Amino acid sequence: MDVHVNINPGAIGDKIEKAWKKALPKVVEEILQDVSPYVKHDEGTLEASGLDHSVPKEGKLVWETPYARRQYWEIPTAVTDINPKATWKWFEVAKAEKMSLWARKIDRAVKNEL
Repeated sequence: MDVHVNINPGAIGDKIEKAWKKALPKVVEEILQDVSPYVKHDEGTLEASGLDHSVPKEGKLVWETPYARRQYWEIPTAVTDINPKATWKWFEVAKAEKMSLWARKIDRAVKNEL
């Protein structure tokens, strides 16, 4: 008995892209939660701006306050009484610690959508 298999790479790519687009907001929201403990926190405005200005559907994490850029790039001190891990370059620090976890979350989320 002969078996014939036709593979349409375009169709496979389309399915993966659709799965990725469905999974992306969920994964980005989880990553935002993973990053929160590293965000500098005084009154909570900077941390809250991540929730307010990020666009999970587009895969964008944004902290937007008049001082966010300066706090992220220029000031290596942090108020750690509320977020003990709070630091400057908070996303980079979280990424260094959690990238393998994020990769697994992304893989699992995309597979669940296929």
